[in-house]
Formats: sequence, C-alpha cells, structure tokens
Amino acid sequence: MNNELLHQFSATVEAIQAAALRPEAWTQAMHSIARLMRAPRALLFTPALAPQSGGFVMAHEVSEPFLIEWSSRYLVHDIWTQRAMEQGQIRDGNVAFGQELVPDTEFVQSIFYREFLSRQDIRKLCTGIVFAGRDHPNLPLTVCSVFRSSQCPDFEENDRNLHTLIARHLSLAVGTMLRLRDAQFQLATSLQALDRLSSAILLLGQRGQVLFANREALALLSRSAGLTLRSGNPARDGMGWLQADNLGVQGALDAAIRTALNNNPLHPTHFAQGLRVPRSSSADDLLVQIVPAMDMQSLWGSAQPCAMVFIIDPPQMPSLDAALLQHLYRISAAECRVAQALLHGQTLQEIAERLHLGENTVKSHLKQLFAKTGTHRQPQLIQLLLKLSHAR
Repeated sequence: MNNELLHQFSATVEAIQAAALRPEAWTQAMHSIARLMRAPRALLFTPALAPQSGGFVMAHEVSEPFLIEWSSRYLVHDIWTQRAMEQGQIRDGNVAFGQELVPDTEFVQSIFYREFLSRQDIRKLCTGIVFAGRDHPNLPLTVCSVFRSSQCPDFEENDRNLHTLIARHLSLAVGTMLRLRDAQFQLATSLQALDRLSSAILLLGQRGQVLFANREALALLSRSAGLTLRSGNPARDGMGWLQADNLGVQGALDAAIRTALNNNPLHPTHFAQGLRVPRSSSADDLLVQIVPAMDMQSLWGSAQPCAMVFIIDPPQMPSLDAALLQHLYRISAAECRVAQALLHGQTLQEIAERLHLGENTVKSHLKQLFAKTGTHRQPQLIQLLLKLSHAR
C-alpha cells in the first residue's frame, strides 16, 4: 500500500474497532469504508434478518426507502444475490464483484438494474461476506457491499484485496458487537455488565494471562472437559492461563492468542474461524473465538486487556419433524431431506453429493419447497424451518 492508502486503511480499521462497542460510531465507520473503497455508497446489513428481528443495517448514502423498496419489490429480481447463492459465493470472508456474478451485458438488461438500480445510479458492486450465517450460532448472514456508479471505474483485484481485509476486520467488530448485545453497549466494558451476560467471556493481558472471567466462563470451564483454567503466579499472571487437554489444540490456542495480541491490521483473523476444542465426553466441541480487545482504557487504565475470548458451547443441531412438514405443507420425504440439509448450512452441491442426487434434482426439490411453503428464497425458507425444528 502507498502511504496515503495505508493511512486511510488504518483510519478505517480504527473506526470499525470503535464501532464494536459504540453504535453511534458506525456512521463514521461506514463513511470510512466507502472512502477507502472509492465508492459513493456502502452498506453493512443482515439481508435475511430485519432489525426488528435482531438484525441490523449500517449504511453510507443508502437510504431507508431504497432498502424498503429492495426488500418489498425487487428482492425477487435481485440477480446479484441469486447468482451469488447459485455459485456458492456465500462463504465467510469471500469477496466478489458484480460482473463476476452476472455478465454486464446480461445485468443491464435485467429488471433489477433497469427498473431499480439505474434510478439510484448504481451499476457496479463489490460485496464481502462478513458472515455466511451457517456454521456459528448467533452470527447471521452479514454482508458488506460497496457500490459505484456507471461513471466510476470497475472494481479491480486491489479492491478485492482491500475489501477482504475490511471484511475480516468487520467480522471481529460485528462478532464482538453481537456477542455483547445482551448488555447495553455503553456498559460493555463494565465488569458487572460482562458478568451478567449469558455468554462465556474472558479478558486477556498482554502476555495472554487471564485478567477476568465472567461467571458463565468460570462455570463452563469448571464443568467442560477439554478446556480449563490453569493457575499461575497471582502477582503476575492474574487468574492464570487457558489450557486445553489436547497438546495439539493447546498449540493452536496459543497461536490464536498470539495473533489476537499482535493485532496486525494487515493480517486480521476472521471472527468465524474459531478454534474447536474437543471434549472427552460425547458432548459437541467447544468453539473458542479470540479477538483483539477494543478500547477499555476507562476501565483498566494502563493495564487494560489486550484480547477478548468468547467460549461457545454449541447448541445441538436442529432436526426437522418430517410428519409435521407433511401434515402442514405436503412436503415429500425427499424434499424433507433436502430441507434438513439446508438447515445444516449445506450448499446445493454439497446436498447433491451427500444425498447422491443430481444438482438439478436438488434444485427441483428446492423449488417445490419454495412453492409449498410460500417462501421465495433460501433465508426465508430456513427461518421457517427453524421455527418448525427441535434440537436433537
């Protein structure tokens, strides 16, 4: 990066990190992302989850009427989203351009562009998947898109590389925000607020020692084989150190902690790329996510935490009741198997391979599921299925 671009990038990362604990800072963060990407408009949102249902929308120069019109009238014509899903582009951290999803000659003839985007002078897209919304609890599908007009140059590989870094930093900030959303954001750096959360959270010092563990973390570490809290020197090591039963996992855990402590803005980790810690019992693996600590200077002074650890005990996989689906929607056994695989986050290609079906057959089953349930896209269908499922 040249000096000017590096300065803009650093300022953007700082703005994103500040927004993790202060919602009002997202306005500046989105402005910084748009400026960095040389795009007039930027949008960070949960397309399958409305704000009133726990989702969010952060935007720069994208109006609320625009989003309402998109969701109410033009979502079914959104050829960018349709192709991204068909091509398997919905993956954590993936970045794609509009012209990769849809050839420009086809795009300009689409209803989506002719009737909708052209009125907004939106022609070019660079979109990053912050979270794919499939593998981790409470991390919904989250997308950061920047838009350019017809007069702007096309997005290039340098833009992809830059947006990939931004998507990773966004994953850390949004992941932290979502994990802490049960507390008031203004109190998120309060130990009392952290102690009231249902999530297991630890704060680490500059050497990786545990400075604080909330009640949920202490309870989880005391009952879950696979990960424990090892005591150290009380004068130097705070509450001690995180220790895994498995030596290989311990090495990966130490490496993840070092990465978070180093907090290199040019080599950010992705929040969803957590570390799985196996347990000796039959219970599911623990998921450990480690992120650089946001600004907690007001709470800790010069000895502020340098990293934050979230430990998740994954819920059991949701399971569909075939008899119930047959009764409610006349869904066949084959369609139910496809629905179950979708609920577990598999792509159409993965479903075809697992069920030993042709991909066109899977697509046909999916169309029948849409028709029978009155849904129009996969996120809507999955939301419906989740309401009708139970944990195994």
